[in-house]
Amino acid sequence: MRRGLLRYLARLTLYAGAGPLAVLLAVACRRSLPYIPAHLHEEMRGLAAGADVVFPAILIINVIDDVGNNGPMCSALAAGGRRSESGAFIVGRNLDYPLFTDMLVEFQTLFLVEPDGGLPFASLAWPGYVGVCTGINRAGVTLSQLASMSLDCTLKGVPAALRFRQALEREATVAGVAARVLGAPGTIGNNLLLAGPREAVVLELSATRGAIRHPAQGLITVTNHYQSEAMLPLTGRFPPRPPLSPLSDHHFTADYSRARDARLQELARGRCLGPGQVQEILNDLGVANPGTVGSVVFAPEDLTLWVSRAATPPVSRGPFQKIALWR
Repeated sequence: MRRGLLRYLARLTLYAGAGPLAVLLAVACRRSLPYIPAHLHEEMRGLAAGADVVFPAILIINVIDDVGNNGPMCSALAAGGRRSESGAFIVGRNLDYPLFTDMLVEFQTLFLVEPDGGLPFASLAWPGYVGVCTGINRAGVTLSQLASMSLDCTLKGVPAALRFRQALEREATVAGVAARVLGAPGTIGNNLLLAGPREAVVLELSATRGAIRHPAQGLITVTNHYQSEAMLPLTGRFPPRPPLSPLSDHHFTADYSRARDARLQELARGRCLGPGQVQEILNDLGVANPGTVGSVVFAPEDLTLWVSRAATPPVSRGPFQKIALWR
């Protein structure tokens, strides 16, 4: 992971090497250090020592999204009641990224974590990554992080994935996770899909504000723009395509985010969804893209997930492996 980042920085600087940009990136990330919970700071230092890499490398892996203000391509949905085969909520989530796509697919790992004094949880992430952007805890609460472009941003807050990890390992209900996330100082815009067996919500977040959006007739969809009236005034500009990204300029637009959300609604309309149907939706050409490095389906009631094992993006084409947790 560290080498992949350094190779990218070196390509940007041509003959200057990765060093100067890596130092600047580390300095920017260090602004978040006072806000990182002590036990997560300790865990990050332990990872650095165990992997024999410098601590700033681990810090960058965990804070780079906050410095770069994310990459806006992810998609997710949750369906429950009459909209799901079991009656309980089922969740589908594509994680898209604008860079490092081959590396993120190759090194994707399902971590099973038992925090001291907290709830066990599973996190689909990468070596060195302490936060949670895709996960489920032992109480059956699932969490899917999606970027949202916001005018309200700062590095003086808990980095996003660490903020979400802290809530997932401490709270046993959707309402509890939502309250803990909303009560912690944030950094950047995010749309956070939370779901349990009988409820699902989307938290629309900025650094200092948040709003909760509920399902309509058992279905809720989310991409990378605010939909709550309270958050619309904070909508920020979508970033330009980063150098060397495998995606097109269109993938970095509000129109693309709205089109994916509309496509999710269209594909789910009038259907009773099970794991197979959700996998088909995630693999639709109007939802997936060349940056889709993670594709997961959760059944919170059964503490079960289906993870794509595809070797190249978009990984949503599968095959998906079923994994029953804590059995």
